[in-house]
Amino acid sequence: MPADVRADASAAPDTAAVGAPRITGRDLLTAGIYAALVVGLALSGISNSGFLGEGRQWSRGVSVVLLLAACASLCWRRSRPLVPFVVAGPLATAEIIGGGQISAYFLLFEALFVPVMHGTRRVARTCTAISIAAAAAAMLAALLGGLPGPAVFLVAMIAGLMASTPLLWGWEVRHHREARGAAERLAGLEHELAESRAAQAVEAERRSIAHDLHDVIAGHLSAVALHSSLAASLEDREARESSLAASRSSAQAALRDLRSMIGVLADEGTGTLPSATLDWPSLAARLRARDPSAQVEIAPALTDPARVGPAVQAAALRIGAEAVTNAVRHGRAPIRLTAGIREGAVRIELVNARDGAEALGAGLGRAALAHRALAVGGTASSGPVPGADGPPGWRVEAVLPVDASGDPPAEPPLTGTTLTATEASPR
Repeated sequence: MPADVRADASAAPDTAAVGAPRITGRDLLTAGIYAALVVGLALSGISNSGFLGEGRQWSRGVSVVLLLAACASLCWRRSRPLVPFVVAGPLATAEIIGGGQISAYFLLFEALFVPVMHGTRRVARTCTAISIAAAAAAMLAALLGGLPGPAVFLVAMIAGLMASTPLLWGWEVRHHREARGAAERLAGLEHELAESRAAQAVEAERRSIAHDLHDVIAGHLSAVALHSSLAASLEDREARESSLAASRSSAQAALRDLRSMIGVLADEGTGTLPSATLDWPSLAARLRARDPSAQVEIAPALTDPARVGPAVQAAALRIGAEAVTNAVRHGRAPIRLTAGIREGAVRIELVNARDGAEALGAGLGRAALAHRALAVGGTASSGPVPGADGPPGWRVEAVLPVDASGDPPAEPPLTGTTLTATEASPR
């Protein structure tokens, strides 16, 4: 076999199936090597007797011409592997039977190996079946032709070896090549999957940061805007200073939260989550600033780890923060917030009046409500409600299990004090 058989194992699949066939330099080199082998063995005088009677059936010159024609067909061994099988195979077989040149055995081996190695799977199977059938026919012809026992054995051995060896070798190399190609494709798919997962993780982090900014910092800034506007309209100096102090406190809290988030984003090695200055008392204070007569009822059990799981506590507080932020921004008195445990579930409800002419929103805030609730196995909804004797209102309602189902996404840790029933008063 030529020295490039090992390289053929890593070659691309049959090029006849992709684009126009072409003859490569490697194919020309292989054909040239076989042609040199044919001429060299013919000039050396090394030969064998044919199987049809005694001696040769044709001259050495005819044998060289036949085998050189077979060598020429090897130029298409990779682009059109059927050409060597159809041309070199029969010519080499005829030379083995009637001429006896040793180089014919090498050409027959190549003619059977090439279609299995470089052809499509259909071509490989068809050529394998034809080769096996031809070998069986040669054995049967030797038996029925009245040849002596040693001659029959020699024909069977040569036919079996010349058919089985290149075919088995070709299929083995083909299977290794296809297995390696499949492994490379699988590695490529795994790489694409890893990139997709990384992109999804980045997107999830972006959504989490956006929710944190909206739930916490936006709430603080809403309080700043509210207290600043209120201070500008107050004539009483003490009330004005109190409103400005509340505005300053909310601005400082927003600045702390923003610095915490920036610190986490800037530090790639710690893997910590930002802390947020968010608690139920601060939410009650925001509502009281918007509506001094707001009804706020928050059960102390919401912050009891024995009653409510940590993930549900965090989700409930975030949902409450989103509802309060929307009420402070877009709502007006009267405002009512209730949060507690009823019927074995955490229930949060916030109802506020609103201007009937204001357009309904469907932005990040409303999506965040559903996302927070779904993360712990609960539900949340928000939408307009008709007013009893006044303007239309807006209601946010969430129902969460007392303990999260499955493994919800981790929430940033929340710091602050717990609001008890007696602390639900303006600060």
